[in-house]
Parts: sequence; structure tokens; C-alpha cells
Amino acid sequence: MIRKCFLCNSATKVVFSTTWALPGLTPREIGFSVCPHCGSVSQSPAVSFDEMMTFYSSMAVYTNPGRAEKPSEAKIRDLDEQIQFIKRGIGQLPGSALQIGCSDGYTLSRFRDAGVKRVLGVEPGTASVELAKRLYQVDCILGSAEAFHTEENFELILLTHVLEHLYAPQSILAKCRSLQQEVGEGFIYVEVPLMAHPDSLCPGFFSFEHINYYTKENLLQSLQQAGYSPVSVVEHFNSNLSPIIGILASTKHQGHYHPPKVDPELNRQWLNSYRAKEVSYWQGCLDAVLAQLQQSQRIFLWGAGIHTCQLVANTNLLTSCHIDGLTDTSSLKWGLRQGDWICQDPANIDWQPGDTVLISSYASEKEIFDALSWLRNNGINTLRLHNVDDTRAH
Repeated sequence: MIRKCFLCNSATKVVFSTTWALPGLTPREIGFSVCPHCGSVSQSPAVSFDEMMTFYSSMAVYTNPGRAEKPSEAKIRDLDEQIQFIKRGIGQLPGSALQIGCSDGYTLSRFRDAGVKRVLGVEPGTASVELAKRLYQVDCILGSAEAFHTEENFELILLTHVLEHLYAPQSILAKCRSLQQEVGEGFIYVEVPLMAHPDSLCPGFFSFEHINYYTKENLLQSLQQAGYSPVSVVEHFNSNLSPIIGILASTKHQGHYHPPKVDPELNRQWLNSYRAKEVSYWQGCLDAVLAQLQQSQRIFLWGAGIHTCQLVANTNLLTSCHIDGLTDTSSLKWGLRQGDWICQDPANIDWQPGDTVLISSYASEKEIFDALSWLRNNGINTLRLHNVDDTRAH
């Protein structure tokens, strides 16, 4: 589908697009576009809202089995900072908090432990809702940001790494504002990946699940249009795998930030520059392990998901090697088709000496590699494609 600008609803212009073999879906053209009016970057062409909701409800996994369902050190660190950032911006933590896109409930459990008396989550993924209740006893509404309903009002609303996923983020911000009508002063904390200079962005930054891209300028505009006044802004470039920006905003007028200027042409140049860098990066990673792959008896890709999709789309892997299968730890993915392969349970594969596993994941690569020691103990070669320090990842 062709999307209009998520911020100003203008027609956008495609900068680049490629065919992606998406997990659970037929191959699609996925592209990235710039709005010539406000400069915002969005995914377009994109899959439909219903297809994306099917992806989230059936196979999206945001906890890694390699951690035994525990939060990473980076996640713990980031929550420590978020809680203090919000507490400093408001003066104290409020009595109630709603998190849209609460994942496994860990964030809300931390706010509850810090003194927030009433916490409620909204999450479209069935597996994540079950984890939130089982691990942290966090009350969750199973549903999308668009469809959920509650009669409650909340002093604080959290949207951490959510806006970039929404097809109509401005309507969701308006919905949030409506859930704070009956509180004296409401606050919202929004955190998203920060679209910065291409040199600051990690491989896979422009991805399937992220359909809206935010700079500091258009995130401020987004909140102001929805009736919020920003009071505090934080940016980090080196603490996570990709840059992030967080903004705390109030329902009361503050006047601290004025409408910023946006340069659509600069964003178009950044997209083109990033695309060239991205293709070179993925092909370079593959070239570094290609000789080992070509000496293998059989090759299996580890990870039914977006990074496998990007590996195939951005390299000559399929013309250089025969891929015998696709596997993943998550049972949600078993039986799903991605490209030419059906994802298999690794326990059902007849592993043989001379087999090679290639890990496609960027954000969780080392964690997955460490968890696959049982394969190496049985003579199976396991290859890291990226060789990055993913301890900064969530």
C-alpha cells in the first residue's frame, strides 16, 4: 500500500524500494519515502495495517529465550534512567500510568515498584500479554493501540518505541490526550529511534516494523500538534545500537520549544546515503564468511524475521550459496514460510557434522551465538554475521 505522510497527510515521494521476503507473507515491495512538505520519512510502499497486525499477533517476539525471559542489562539500565528522567521532569512520579505497547510488562513493573500505584498496559501480542501477567502480574489489555478502550484516565502515558510502528500515530497521540482530560496535569513520555546522520545509524535501521521515522524536529511537531507541550528532551547516540530520543511533555502549555524548521531535501539525501551504506555493509558481512559457507555440507539460517529478510534483499547470498533451511528458537515462528523456506524447530533438524548455521540477527547476535553452544558441541559450525557488541541492545 502507498501511505501518505504520517505527520501532515501529504503525498510522499519514494526514495528507494526493494522486494522483501517477509516472514509469514508473500514477497512485497517495501520502500522508504520523504514528505516534500514537512520532510518526514516513512515506510511507503508498505504492507497493510491488517497484515502488520497479523505479524504482531502471530509471530512478533520481544523477549529472547537466551535470557530465560529476564530483561537485559541494557533494558534495566534504560529503565533506571527513564524513571529518573520522568521523575525529575515532573517533580515526582504520578499515581497512575498507562503504557501502550507494554511488551512483556517489565517497564510497568518497574514503575509500579518505584511507587506508581495503578499501572495498565496495552499490547497486541498474545505471547507478550501472557508474559506480562505471568512474570510481573501486570494488568494488560490485549489489543492494538488503535482498538483498545478504557474508561480510566491516567496521569502518565508511556509510549516507548511505539510511535514508529503506528499507521496513524497522530490519532493515537490524540487518543492519549483524551485519556488525560480528567487529571489536573497529565504527562506523556515518548521514546523512539532517532533518525540522525547516516554515520550514526546501525544496519537495519530502516526496517519492516518501523514505518515512521523521527528526527527531533518532527517528534516535537508531532507532540505539539496533539496538544502536548514538551518539557524535557534527551538524546543518546552511543548507549544503544541505534540513536534514540525521549521527550517528556505536559498537557499544560509550557512554551519551551517553538516550531522547528525542517529540511526535506536533507532527509532525502540522508536516505540515499544510508541506502548505499546499508547495501555495502550487508554484502561486506557476507563476503567475510562466504568461504566458510561454501565449504559447508548444509547451510541453515538462524532467525525467521526481518534481519534474514534484509540479508537476502541486500546481498548475493542466494546466488552464491544453497540455503537448506531456516530455523528459530521461537515456537511462534515454526511452520511459517519466509521466502523459499518453512521455519523449523531446531530440535527437529537432523544436525550433521559439516552443517553451518548463519545467524542473521544484528540486535541479538551474541546472545543467540552464546545460546547455540549445544550446536557447536555437536560439531555444527555457527557463524556470526555482524560481530557487534549487542550488550547495548534491549
